[in-house]
Amino acid sequence: MRLFITGATGFIGSHVAAAALAAGHEVIALRHSGAMPRIMLPGRPTWIDGSLADLPPGALAGCDVVIHLAAHGVTATRPASWTECARINAEGTLHLLEHARRAAVPRAIVAGSCFEYGRSAEAFDTVPVDAPLAPVGAYAASKAAASVLALAWARTHGGQLALLRPFMTYGEGEPAARLWPALCTAAMRGEDFPCTNGGQVRDFIRVEAVARTFLDAATAWTIGEGEPVIRNVGTGHARSVREFCTDAWTRLGARGQLRFGALPYRPDEVMRYVARLEPPVPMAHDIST
Repeated sequence: MRLFITGATGFIGSHVAAAALAAGHEVIALRHSGAMPRIMLPGRPTWIDGSLADLPPGALAGCDVVIHLAAHGVTATRPASWTECARINAEGTLHLLEHARRAAVPRAIVAGSCFEYGRSAEAFDTVPVDAPLAPVGAYAASKAAASVLALAWARTHGGQLALLRPFMTYGEGEPAARLWPALCTAAMRGEDFPCTNGGQVRDFIRVEAVARTFLDAATAWTIGEGEPVIRNVGTGHARSVREFCTDAWTRLGARGQLRFGALPYRPDEVMRYVARLEPPVPMAHDIST
């Protein structure tokens, strides 16, 4: 199949591109000029330099599926701009879908986020896809807006659309400041690892499993015309950050100490994000570290 992937130099996007190329699909990938994927790919995509706002004419011609993973603000080390998040995440998604419609691309797979649920997620042991959206912060709010736009667009214009909301994804190629790579770096260096008390409860899932789900949705799922589907992408298993760090620290043979409580929780911390997998989607639920 001929797949058009946005965000293919990002963390999850690099793994989706790798899985697609390994499966023998043709990949056309949108990127900022000169950007490279976060992992080694088993083949070479056809790169298109640009942004969602300036897609060249014909970029999506002949494509079977659009997989939309590009986003702004997800790895920001400072508060993300509300204006930029709205422009790129919400307006950019709608702009891409319009391009896909004009190019007669029959299927779109759009990456949402567990953070769209926000405060609502704390009310559920496992959060269902129809939970109210109560996002906290510019990134989460703009992703929720993008989801609402994409779902309404699909119901209005037809076509096949799946909205996938990944939960706490970790693994190779993850930005260095995030929990898993920072933990690994401290362990390898024999350093202590300062962290919060670790009371946050998360649904940790390996990035390879997330990538397989996106590729399966693109190439194998049954999706009705004008009947968009929403799926959580997680394991359904609750693990505290303290448990995750402790298990990983032991597995990595770390010599330093885990300094729980050395860092405060974020002021807007949502304490629980665990996926409810309904209806169940066949996938590998690898929760190992």
